[in-house]
Amino acid sequence: MRHPFRCPAFGGLILVLLLGRATSGAAQTPNDLTTYAAQKKLTVSVTQFPAAKAAANAFLRRQRAQIQRQEETPEQLTAEFAVPLSTLPALDSLAAALGYVLENSLTAQNHETLVQELRDQEADTKAVVGRLQSQLREAQSTKKPDSAVVRGLREQVFSYTTALRRTRQQLGTYEAHAGLAYVTLRIFDEITFPMANRSVKFVNMPGVEVGLLRLENPKTGVTARFYRGYSVKYLFTRGKSYFNLGIYKPTTKAEPTDSSFVSELFLINFGQDFYPRHFGRGQRKFLNLYSTYQIGGVIINRGAADDAQFIPNANLGLGLELLKTKNILLDTKASYFLPLHNLNRDLRGLLVQGSLNFVF
Repeated sequence: MRHPFRCPAFGGLILVLLLGRATSGAAQTPNDLTTYAAQKKLTVSVTQFPAAKAAANAFLRRQRAQIQRQEETPEQLTAEFAVPLSTLPALDSLAAALGYVLENSLTAQNHETLVQELRDQEADTKAVVGRLQSQLREAQSTKKPDSAVVRGLREQVFSYTTALRRTRQQLGTYEAHAGLAYVTLRIFDEITFPMANRSVKFVNMPGVEVGLLRLENPKTGVTARFYRGYSVKYLFTRGKSYFNLGIYKPTTKAEPTDSSFVSELFLINFGQDFYPRHFGRGQRKFLNLYSTYQIGGVIINRGAADDAQFIPNANLGLGLELLKTKNILLDTKASYFLPLHNLNRDLRGLLVQGSLNFVF
């Protein structure tokens, strides 16, 4: 009976099956990130970049990290390195101390089953190579060196030896990376890259706003001291960017004969709020401080006049988020209301507003 390993076609089929086992679960190249026990990505925004860069480099030297790639510029540092899993808590502490952590992700992988499969595959392939080499020696002693049988056995020995070498390389890579995490660390200067930590996230958060406008220099017969109003405030990014439409009316009524008295202010504004580098950066649930601006216009309606007048305005101020969750935002702010018009003196003043928005 002819031994199956003497058949080149049958031997080629076994080779394909063995290679299939190797490539189905293992990385194709030794440098593939999936061979590490874990992969971690850290992105940190800092205000003191030179000090942060020096601290990061000192950490890498102290931990004897296996540097794979490192790029440094005056504004940012990108480093890819491997460290033991036990080092990751210290790395997290370093990132928190350097500045504001924008990204901290960890993907862990268990390779025990795959490594065992590779070891079994190594043993199987090694046994096949041994049998083929024995058959080749026997064939060379009884047949011509250029016979089809000898050539076929040589090809099989070469193929299986190559497969064995690849399996051992893959197994060696997994074993070398066992217990190691591959880390991608990026540190950048927040001043140089001011928009890097403000990725636009669109939301649909309508809401209501109430306000009180106290004029600085009200003019008798033209403007009142106080105007009270309400608005529809539509928040469309978590940045925060918003539109608001509102109407303000005086708290005291004018005499019927005061035809020039400003009886209504209809506000149309676009606004944006900006969180500071410190004081929570807008991430806290309570008491987030921010600066704000609004630009737009005001439609002025007078007591007995039929025509309305539009004037542009700009507001600058400070705000405080009282409550902030994924679904609700309770907000307050105070700004200086500044009409860009010859009525500036009669209409400018302090505008205090409070709003409630919710995810729709």
